Amino acid sequence: MHRFTKPMVTDYKKIRLTSEVQIVMNMDGFGNKELKKSSYNIAISKEPVQFTGVKLFYKNDTQGKNRLYAPHELLKFTPKPIYIQYQ
Repeated sequence: MHRFTKPMVTDYKKIRLTSEVQIVMNMDGFGNKELKKSSYNIAISKEPVQFTGVKLFYKNDTQGKNRLYAPHELLKFTPKPIYIQYQ
C-alpha cells in the first residue's frame, strides 16, 4: 500500500492479515530527506500494519541540493523498512 499522508489509510487496525498476502505500508511522496523521514514517522512508523517500505524518486527527490537516502541510511529507520522502491 502506498501512503504519503496519514488520512490515506484509515482504521489501519481493522486491516486483517492473512497467510496469502503480506502487507507492506510503503511511504510514498516527493521530498527532501527531512520531509521523507518526517512522513515516515507520522504515516508509517506509528501505523505499520505488518511490514514497512520507502519509495524514492531519482528525479523528484533530488531537486536543488537534495540527495536520495542511501539504503544504509533507510535501514536506520524504525521500524526498519524491508522494502525500498526506486522510481
